[in-house]
Amino acid sequence: MATDLRAIDIWIGEEQDLGKGYGTQMMQLAIARCFAVSTVTAVLVDPLANNTRAHRFYERLGFKFVELRQFGEDDCFVYCLNREDWQSKSHLF
Repeated sequence: MATDLRAIDIWIGEEQDLGKGYGTQMMQLAIARCFAVSTVTAVLVDPLANNTRAHRFYERLGFKFVELRQFGEDDCFVYCLNREDWQSKSHLF
Protein backbone atom coordinates (compact mmCIF):
# COMPACT_ATOMS: atom_id res chain seq x y z
CA MET A 1 0.00 0.00 0.00
CA ALA A 2 1.03 3.59 -0.53
CA THR A 3 3.08 5.49 2.02
CA ASP A 4 1.66 9.03 2.02
CA LEU A 5 -1.94 8.45 3.06
CA ARG A 6 -4.80 10.46 4.51
CA ALA A 7 -7.81 9.15 6.43
CA ILE A 8 -11.30 10.62 6.40
CA ASP A 9 -14.26 10.01 8.66
CA ILE A 10 -17.65 11.68 8.28
CA TRP A 11 -20.88 11.58 10.20
CA ILE A 12 -23.89 13.05 8.45
CA GLY A 13 -26.15 13.25 11.46
CA GLU A 14 -29.68 12.13 12.02
CA GLU A 15 -31.58 9.66 9.84
CA GLN A 16 -33.59 12.43 8.18
CA ASP A 17 -30.35 13.94 6.86
CA LEU A 18 -29.36 10.81 4.95
CA GLY A 19 -29.87 10.45 1.21
CA LYS A 20 -29.78 14.18 0.44
CA GLY A 21 -26.32 14.35 -1.11
CA TYR A 22 -24.60 15.93 1.90
CA GLY A 23 -22.17 13.03 2.28
CA THR A 24 -21.24 13.06 -1.39
CA GLN A 25 -20.54 16.80 -1.29
CA MET A 26 -18.52 16.53 1.91
CA MET A 27 -16.49 13.61 0.63
CA GLN A 28 -15.80 15.28 -2.72
CA LEU A 29 -14.46 18.34 -0.93
CA ALA A 30 -12.46 16.33 1.62
CA ILE A 31 -10.95 14.04 -1.02
CA ALA A 32 -10.04 16.99 -3.24
CA ARG A 33 -8.38 18.67 -0.26
CA CYS A 34 -6.38 15.52 0.51
CA PHE A 35 -5.22 15.12 -3.08
CA ALA A 36 -4.38 18.83 -3.35
CA VAL A 37 -1.17 17.80 -1.58
CA SER A 38 0.81 16.34 -4.46
CA THR A 39 2.56 13.69 -2.34
CA VAL A 40 -0.69 12.12 -1.10
CA THR A 41 -1.13 8.81 -2.88
CA ALA A 42 -4.36 7.51 -1.32
CA VAL A 43 -7.21 8.21 1.09
CA LEU A 44 -8.55 5.67 3.59
CA VAL A 45 -11.94 5.26 5.26
CA ASP A 46 -13.00 2.66 7.82
CA PRO A 47 -16.77 2.33 8.21
CA LEU A 48 -18.22 -0.21 10.62
CA ALA A 49 -18.40 -3.68 9.10
CA ASN A 50 -22.18 -3.80 9.53
CA ASN A 51 -22.78 -0.41 7.87
CA THR A 52 -23.63 -1.71 4.41
CA ARG A 53 -25.07 1.65 3.35
CA ALA A 54 -21.68 3.29 3.98
CA HIS A 55 -19.91 0.49 2.07
CA ARG A 56 -22.05 1.15 -1.03
CA PHE A 57 -21.50 4.90 -0.64
CA TYR A 58 -17.71 4.63 -0.50
CA GLU A 59 -17.60 2.10 -3.34
CA ARG A 60 -19.66 4.47 -5.50
CA LEU A 61 -17.03 7.14 -4.84
CA GLY A 62 -14.32 4.76 -6.08
CA PHE A 63 -13.01 3.34 -2.80
CA LYS A 64 -11.91 -0.29 -2.89
CA PHE A 65 -12.15 -2.75 -0.01
CA VAL A 66 -8.75 -3.53 1.52
CA GLU A 67 -9.37 -5.57 4.68
CA LEU A 68 -11.46 -6.19 7.75
CA ARG A 69 -9.78 -4.66 10.79
CA GLN A 70 -10.73 -4.31 14.42
CA PHE A 71 -10.41 -0.90 16.07
CA GLY A 72 -11.02 -1.34 19.78
CA GLU A 73 -14.18 -3.43 19.92
CA ASP A 74 -15.42 -2.30 16.48
CA ASP A 75 -15.11 -4.45 13.38
CA CYS A 76 -14.45 -2.11 10.45
CA PHE A 77 -13.95 -2.43 6.74
CA VAL A 78 -10.91 -0.52 5.52
CA TYR A 79 -11.35 1.04 2.08
CA CYS A 80 -8.76 2.84 -0.03
CA LEU A 81 -9.08 5.36 -2.86
CA ASN A 82 -5.85 5.91 -4.73
CA ARG A 83 -5.13 9.07 -6.65
CA GLU A 84 -5.45 7.44 -10.08
CA ASP A 85 -8.86 5.96 -9.32
CA TRP A 86 -10.08 9.29 -7.91
CA GLN A 87 -8.91 11.17 -11.00
CA SER A 88 -10.67 8.70 -13.29
CA LYS A 89 -13.94 8.88 -11.30
CA SER A 90 -13.99 12.55 -10.33
CA HIS A 91 -15.69 13.56 -13.57
CA LEU A 92 -18.70 11.43 -12.64
CA PHE A 93 -19.80 13.70 -9.78
